[in-house]
Amino acid sequence: MSDYLNELETFWNDFAEEYEMIQQESTIPIAEELRDFLLAENLLPCQTFLDLAGGSGRYLSTIKAYVQKYDLVDLSAEMLKLAADKSDSNVQLIKNDQKNFLSQNKERYNIVFSAMNPALQTKEELLAFCQASHDWCLILRVVTDEDQIFSPYEEKNSDLLLNDRYKTFLNELNIPYRTKKFAYTNCEEITRDFFQEYFMDDFSSTELAEITEKTFGNKLKKWNQQFLDFELIYFHVPKTYNEIGF
Repeated sequence: MSDYLNELETFWNDFAEEYEMIQQESTIPIAEELRDFLLAENLLPCQTFLDLAGGSGRYLSTIKAYVQKYDLVDLSAEMLKLAADKSDSNVQLIKNDQKNFLSQNKERYNIVFSAMNPALQTKEELLAFCQASHDWCLILRVVTDEDQIFSPYEEKNSDLLLNDRYKTFLNELNIPYRTKKFAYTNCEEITRDFFQEYFMDDFSSTELAEITEKTFGNKLKKWNQQFLDFELIYFHVPKTYNEIGF
């Protein structure tokens, strides 16, 4: 394994427990709503399902009952240990990095799925992802993550635009695709003091005073509306690919 992959595995191993805690504390029912959508669209049940870069198994618990064989692949041994707690007899946990797995694996799955995958960036990586399927490919990402109070002063996360990149690749490959949006909102009260502490290292004292005044006026607290949108891109692997490849 390369030094880069070793460093990447170390990062995710160290982050695994915290990551799982964040997932457990989340009240967003994306895993359940994704399952329900796939059932409604008749993509589930299916025989074989690949969860690529599946981490600690956020989607494993809700989908495993609807597939005969569920393979979850991840680079991190600690993530896979957490996924094992949600596993069942039809689940296989595979420790491997994405590139090696896709190049070595000979099996093609009914559904190849990946959510928030940091290693799915290029057209070549998307093609390798498609190659693992003989039926459906599903890509799920957050495309909107913003709020009324903090977002105006924060740099936008470029990962929010990755789905647009995938769509461009698919258009270039003449592969029709469909999308499904899962939208969530939340509201919480933010104090003036917390806002100032949050941005303390990002702005000078003068700048921070100005944006605090602009945001809160003479109020000590303010309600903050939050918006989180997931988008699923799903497409059927063309029959011609199964015969001759892209």
